[in-house]
Parts: sequence; structure tokens; C-alpha cells
Amino acid sequence: MKAKLILFSTLLIAFSSCNNSTQEEKTQKETQHLEPEANWDGCMLSAYIFQEDGRHLPENSDSLIKEFEALVEHDLGSIMWYPTFADSFPTEQCNKLEEQNIIPHLTWELFFPDSVAYNSMPIDGTYNLMDQVLAGNHDAYIEKFAADAKAFESKVLIRFLHEFNGNWYLWSGKKNGAENGGPQKVVAVWKYVVDKFRALDADNVKWIWNPHGPSIDISPESWNELANYWPGNDYVDWIGMDAYNWYPQDPWGGDRPFRDFDNCFRELYDECVKLGDQPIMIAEFGTPEFEYEGQSKADWINDALYKIKNEYSNIKLFIWFHINKELDWRVNSTDESLEAFKEGIKDPYFIGKTE
Repeated sequence: MKAKLILFSTLLIAFSSCNNSTQEEKTQKETQHLEPEANWDGCMLSAYIFQEDGRHLPENSDSLIKEFEALVEHDLGSIMWYPTFADSFPTEQCNKLEEQNIIPHLTWELFFPDSVAYNSMPIDGTYNLMDQVLAGNHDAYIEKFAADAKAFESKVLIRFLHEFNGNWYLWSGKKNGAENGGPQKVVAVWKYVVDKFRALDADNVKWIWNPHGPSIDISPESWNELANYWPGNDYVDWIGMDAYNWYPQDPWGGDRPFRDFDNCFRELYDECVKLGDQPIMIAEFGTPEFEYEGQSKADWINDALYKIKNEYSNIKLFIWFHINKELDWRVNSTDESLEAFKEGIKDPYFIGKTE
């Protein structure tokens, strides 16, 4: 009888230990998901370093990341790429990044790149896919994406419907009604999709609401004001901002004004701070080589990094668009530009991976 009691006590202790361990793991995960965003000092360094398509993390992503980190002599805290509604949640790629202590960042684009039927614009300018999402036609896909994101468990950033206030993307307010309810439709789709994730408790997903800064391609009319696109604090974890200096010309031959860092972001930043107290990221920015009143790309980079540290305290992460696409946005478009970037991010304010 004594032996049985000892065995029972041993089993009870083992069960209790296992249960406590499981509870501790659960608590750790819940704490991770509930802790405030951007709970680090300074501003995290990130970059878009892949090819123009960018739908998938390439097989050689590890080497590409290491090459960029060696180039700028600084590690990266996050990596961003551009899956679409034709792609599944990239579990394998996210796991690869997590192994390197890098936060995955998905710019999830609401279109089907290989389908003419889904991406064609009817005469009235309405983008049918937005209405299809609201009608529930893509629920199975969205819910599977959400379930797989939840199963990943670690933090993943999702930037959805980005640059909605411009006139170029199919999901923009301009292409979905403009003054006739365009921003309201963007908000409705945003809330619909976020609610799908929330219903599945995919709280490891952090949502980035991301307007674009000043551009000759953005309508200045009152219907397109940022506040009309704001879905509310409960639906936003990060506020993102995009802007570029295209000076002197875009690749299609159009003249473009010179925009320094403040001209790209000051007004947009101030508007965003009024809308919510979420941490802010620059999700895309850059400049080509240029000469303007004695200034160069290296000067532009110096100014940008100084301003981020000293005058834009809510910016907790930035993503340099390191690609030779429409223009040569890369940090190493010249040796002088690369040196300016390297020297600027040596400041300990700019961090890489967090523990």
C-alpha cells in the first residue's frame, strides 16, 4: 500500500509539474501577444531587399539577408515581402526568419496577379474584389490564412490595403468610389478582414494601417482626407507611412518635385499622431541619386536618419526600399550614399534584432 501511495504521489507531482510547465508556456505566449508593440528603445532597422516581384521569400533569402547586413554593417530586426491573395500564409518562410530572431512582415496585397478576371477594372471604376470580400466570397481563404498565422504563434506584422489614399492600387479609395464612399469601403474591408483574424484569436498578428505621404498622384480633395480611412484604435497595432523623393523625374518622363525627409513625412506624421497613439513605422522610403541646391543622396540620407532619431520619436521601425526598380533606391547606388547610410545607423539608436 505504501509503494502504491509513493507511486501515486510521484505521478501526481509529475502531472502537476507538466501542467505547470504547460501553463507557464501558455502564459509566456499570452504575455508575448499582449505586451505593447515596439517595446524597444530606439528605432529598428529593416529593408526590402528582394526582387521586384517579391511575392515569396526567395530560397536564398538567408544569404541575401546576410549580404545586406554585411553591406551596411548592421543586422536587421525585420524582413518584409509582398504575398497576395493568391498565396497561402508563408509558414515555412516565417519559421526561417524566427530562427534568426527576425520579425516577419507581410505586405498582403488584395489581388490575384495571375487572374485577368479578378484584376480587370469595369467601366465604372469599381474594384469588384473589395465587394466580393465583403460578400463573404473569400472567407474560406481568409480564415485559412488567419488560422495558419495563428499557428505560427510568434509575432507577424501584416500590412494590408497599403497606400490606400493614392490613385495607383486597385484597393484604393480612388478606385472604389472616391467621393462616393471610397474611403468607407476601404475601412469596411479592413475591419472585415481584421475581425476574421480576431474571431480566431490570431492575436500574434499585428496590423499595420499605412497611408502614403505627399505625391502628385494623390487626390487633394476632402473625401480623401486620412481621417476618412481611420478604422479606429481597436483595429490598428501600427501606423505605417510611405513616401519617396522622386526628384528630378520619374521613369515615365514626368517631372517630380524635390522632397526632403520633412516634405515626405512631416505633415503625414503629424496627422497620424492625431489619429492614434500606436507606434509608427516607415514601411517604404528612399531616394534616387540627385543634385539639388548643393544636396545629394548622401545628404538626404544623413538628414533622414537625424530627423528619425531627433524629431520623429514615434517612429520605431523603418524599412529602406533597397531595390533598383522604378529608380535606383538602393543604399549603395553610390559609394558616398552607402557610407552615409552606414555611418548614420552606427548610432546605437538604430537597433537590429531584439532579444
